[in-house]
Amino acid sequence: MTLPRLTGLEYHWFGKSHSLASAYSNHRGMELDPAVANVVLMITNDARSCYTGPQSLRRLAERLDNEADDAVFMESLAEHSDSKQVEVSRRVEAMRCLSSCFLVTADELQAAKEQSVI
Repeated sequence: MTLPRLTGLEYHWFGKSHSLASAYSNHRGMELDPAVANVVLMITNDARSCYTGPQSLRRLAERLDNEADDAVFMESLAEHSDSKQVEVSRRVEAMRCLSSCFLVTADELQAAKEQSVI
């Protein structure tokens, strides 16, 4: 399956999301919820100022879900130590958490847009 290309801003958001997922996977003491909240807030502020904000957030969420699926698949093929499996598991957890937050935010932004048109 081919995913649509990300715009420049979406690619920037994807990079921020990947950075968070990488940091979370490598730092066992890091709490996911506050880190996700910070990234989602920053990206939501950008998305509010874009005409295609909700659609962009949905594309970003889809890309993160796809990346998480790929990571799970690749992990199933590889033989790694327990620590590597924990790292991949934490990375996937972060990407899925971000994805679900972006979908919720996209719906909220879309509803706000539709309400302001009325």
